[in-house]
Amino acid sequence: MSSSYQLKNIKVHHGQQCVLDIPELSLPEEKCIALLGDNGAGKSTLLDLLAFTSRPDQGEITLKRQATLYPLHPKQRQMIGYVPQHPFLLAGSVADNIQLALRLQGIERKQHQNQIKQALELVNLDHLAQQAAHTLSGGELKRAAIARAVAYQPDILLLDEPFSHLDQIHSQQFEDIIQHLASQSGKTVIFSTHDRLQGLALADSTINLVAGKTTKSPLLNLFHGTMHDQVFDTGHLQIHTISQLATARHIAIDPSEIIISTQELQSSMQNHYMGRLILIAEEIGTIRLTIDCGERFHAIISPKSLSDLNLTIGDTVWLSFKSTAVSIF
Repeated sequence: MSSSYQLKNIKVHHGQQCVLDIPELSLPEEKCIALLGDNGAGKSTLLDLLAFTSRPDQGEITLKRQATLYPLHPKQRQMIGYVPQHPFLLAGSVADNIQLALRLQGIERKQHQNQIKQALELVNLDHLAQQAAHTLSGGELKRAAIARAVAYQPDILLLDEPFSHLDQIHSQQFEDIIQHLASQSGKTVIFSTHDRLQGLALADSTINLVAGKTTKSPLLNLFHGTMHDQVFDTGHLQIHTISQLATARHIAIDPSEIIISTQELQSSMQNHYMGRLILIAEEIGTIRLTIDCGERFHAIISPKSLSDLNLTIGDTVWLSFKSTAVSIF
């Protein structure tokens, strides 16, 4: 599969702190990709690198199999549309802002009106083309920023937290816009969100970020603490691992690797915890259980398993998982 980006040995520092550390990452072409993670996980920092609005302290980024320099070559710049979390529009009308983007990207003037119209229709904002940008609502401003980013028809669209601070109606509109953009031939859409379910529902694939590092583990069972002799102490529980990394400060446990039972299992698994079932939720064809064991764990099971276990809220259950199910950061 062809890649829109290839990242190698990337490091970004803010002062003495390393906020992004990615040894290797490939982002496929013509896919919709969600960057998932809590605030401060490194999502915006990574998107800034992909937009080439900032550069890493170390490492290299390949764009569609092409080497890159800073500043980016104009032809490469035209491949990328970027909408930051808090977009800013200049004085003038919505159409004026989009036209300026077209001029800066070297689009011929005779194409401007048609491309402005197409971009505004895409985000259902054509009726506000001549409205002053500073009078737009929050949702309208974000849609206008997307129109500005897609007007010159880039191959790649980057969206930083597009759903933040939006009500349900505007959030649904943005989901529809992202799905439409991602369905277009030859287009790659990469967006960040802290909403794991929203990311899974919209994207073809996801990238999970924890403390500036990528992990294959879903971001459900993420704990912070300290490591001593292969045992990770969260402050409430001690969790057995196979890691020798004494400096680890974070762990994640794949919820699909957790076994739920109504009695303590007699097995070789080192991690067994008794807890209280506090949530049962249907989630994209599966069932997510939340169990309070001093720490809150999430487990993914099938609807049949839920029926077989005959569980209800408030039940006492046991959860068990192998030390190999624990990812270390």
